[in-house]
Amino acid sequence: MGNVLLLSSAYSWFIGLLVMMIVMAVLFVAIAMVSLKPVRLDDLEDYSAAQAAKKLLAKREAELLTEYRNNEGNAEIAAAIMEKIRDVSTAEQLIDELAGTKPVSMTFADDSLSAEEIESLENETEKVSIEHTFTAQEDSGIKKSFTAKLIQSPDTVKVLYFEAKNCLLCYEKTKARMHWNNEKFYIGKRNVATLTLSGKTICLYLALNPDEYSDSFDVKATKSEAYANTPCLFRIKGDKSLKKAKELIALLMTDYGVMYVKTNHSIYAMPYEDDDALVAKGLARKD
Repeated sequence: MGNVLLLSSAYSWFIGLLVMMIVMAVLFVAIAMVSLKPVRLDDLEDYSAAQAAKKLLAKREAELLTEYRNNEGNAEIAAAIMEKIRDVSTAEQLIDELAGTKPVSMTFADDSLSAEEIESLENETEKVSIEHTFTAQEDSGIKKSFTAKLIQSPDTVKVLYFEAKNCLLCYEKTKARMHWNNEKFYIGKRNVATLTLSGKTICLYLALNPDEYSDSFDVKATKSEAYANTPCLFRIKGDKSLKKAKELIALLMTDYGVMYVKTNHSIYAMPYEDDDALVAKGLARKD
């Protein structure tokens, strides 16, 4: 009789332990299914539709930004256009929420930046520094930096330069860094635009495929390795070409999904200085 009770008790314990193991296994499988839910075809289709809708909205935003710049002098019209831009932005955010997607954080590798430069770009806003690396060769007896050439340029050229620069910096996450031969503009670590000076012409290099825009804009492809990241060259010579340049910049920023943020940027005072003053400041050097 005692043996029967002992066997019955052991059997009950075994059954209870087995039930507990089954329950735990079921719970584990349920948790795993929730955590590692496979992507369904319907989800992929919804994602593709969301991306297509966002692309159309980005195109519309670029059109509105161009229209906004053309009417900045009319406060009433500009305000109405800005309201439409906000509506487009709200629609983009709503699509992200409904599709369950988040804006992708862009991190690009750029060999033109050292580790120190990348760190400084992450911490600065619009601080400009001059690199004292005199590698450029000039025919004259004085080698001049881009800044030096700009200082000695006519006021009309300086206005064009600052207009183009401020247009680039009116987009979020865009930062500027002055180099000896040019000024480069970055989104994250990616060089998306570069400004240089050729005589009285501002040269704008953009990270666009020039073949895609040659029908609508007077752009050219540059084969220089120095501008491999920004192969699309557009020359700014006056107000008309400056307007076209801003349209190109809007298209560029649309490709990167960067929002236009109307902010005030400093207009640096650049009075004319002679060669000796530039050499003394390290902006030029004598052979």
